[in-house]
Amino acid sequence: MSFEQVLEIFRDYMDMDKELEVVKTKKGYLRIIWYDNLPYCEDGYLCQTPEELFDRLLEDCQSFHENRLTKGCRELTPEDTKKAEELCRPYLEKWKEAKRK
Repeated sequence: MSFEQVLEIFRDYMDMDKELEVVKTKKGYLRIIWYDNLPYCEDGYLCQTPEELFDRLLEDCQSFHENRLTKGCRELTPEDTKKAEELCRPYLEKWKEAKRK
């Protein structure tokens, strides 16, 4: 599995999440979150392996969907968590399929 394959798996999610950016660096890929149009990032995480990048993006995707479901205005319910997990399931399936090849 390559970094490029991971990025392709999450392409549609990354297009939806306008606060997320993934940048190639000398040491791996840096996942950055830009909140509220601030001139600096709030959260950055260096992923040194494709597996790390996949795990980080899957967590980000889960949080993104949870926030969309609650509109950031209410507590997360077990149903919200389950729905967000269902929305992330295709990424897990693509990961498993790509690893089999």
